[in-house]
This record gives sequence, C-alpha cells and structure tokens, in this order.
Amino acid sequence: MLEDMISEAFRKQGYIVFTRKNHCDVLAVKPDMALAYLVECKDYELSKKQQILAVRELNRNYTYALEILVKNKLFPQKILKVLVARGFAYKAKNIYQFTPEMFLKHIKSEH
Repeated sequence: MLEDMISEAFRKQGYIVFTRKNHCDVLAVKPDMALAYLVECKDYELSKKQQILAVRELNRNYTYALEILVKNKLFPQKILKVLVARGFAYKAKNIYQFTPEMFLKHIKSEH
C-alpha cells in the first residue's frame, strides 16, 4: 500500500518507476537521468533493531537496484537511498529518512 502511494506520486511527477522489482520496494528515476531514488518502505515505527535491519536491507537492495538500472539501460548520475517509516529510533548515516507524509510532500514539491 505505502509502496503504491509513493510509486504513484513519482509517476505523477514524470519519473520512471519500478515497484516491488528485484527485492526493491520502489526505484524511481528522473527521465533526465540526474537522480534516482531507492526507497525502502516500512508502514510502522522502527525500533533501533528494526531500523538497523531496514538500513541493512536498503544497502543490500542498492545492488539489486543497479541490476534493474543496467537491464533497462538507465544510468542516473546519483542514487539516493531513502528509508520511509512512521518513526525512527536514530538518524542513519548516508540515508535519507522521511515519514510517509513528508516524503510524499517532498516528491510533489520537487517540480
């Protein structure tokens, strides 16, 4: 459900979107190849242990996302890793963290 909402928001902004492909919840690529988002969705608040596991999963899925991009001949300049959840135990390094509402607002405000 959360993946579908985020995917639809990206599609409305003109992104090329892959949903639930190759272990990745959402992979969205700007058509000009300037940027891509790899999004891991958790529709609940994360405890520290759950967040550590989600970050590990997001980092592992980065490799799977690269496979999708190469297979589809998409080569974005930058890939941002994003964790979307209802709440967070701590700030993970090198990962953007958003609540679902804030991330949807971010996507819609990009243009």
